[in-house]
Amino acid sequence: MTWQSHIGFIYDKYSFKSLQEFNYPDEGWGITHDGKHLIMSDGTETLHFLDPETFKEISKIEVSANNIPVTRINELEYVQGEIYANIWQTELIVRIDPLTGQVVGWIDLKGILRPENHSETVDVLNGIAYDAENNRLFVTGKFWPKLFEIELIGQGTAESKGETKP
Repeated sequence: MTWQSHIGFIYDKYSFKSLQEFNYPDEGWGITHDGKHLIMSDGTETLHFLDPETFKEISKIEVSANNIPVTRINELEYVQGEIYANIWQTELIVRIDPLTGQVVGWIDLKGILRPENHSETVDVLNGIAYDAENNRLFVTGKFWPKLFEIELIGQGTAESKGETKP
């Protein structure tokens, strides 16, 4: 998926051979899947649900917390029936109910990257990966020198397991 070129690319997961391209109308900020749909963010409060065969939009939801739209939704992961998304230019991950768009929780990662690890090139939190087998998240950011492992110890509860080095 590209940010502003409106082109998505499909690759073979074993050979990385290019298989297909598809177009979409909005910016591409993040993408995940729930096993039935592709779920895509465009930097607004809207999440788009796409048919994984045709790449056409099937539905969309507006994300809100206490009736206030949550914008700048970026990187996405589908975790235990919820959508996890980092909020661009913050150190927050929001937990979203995929049926209603309601925020069901937050993960506050403020200070996860210690000041001594900051440099001129370090930028925003911008990477989430979910390991379903071990029920943990890996998080990082643009130009971050570290990757952090976070164990999910209960619905909406996270505990830092420390950092791993790239």
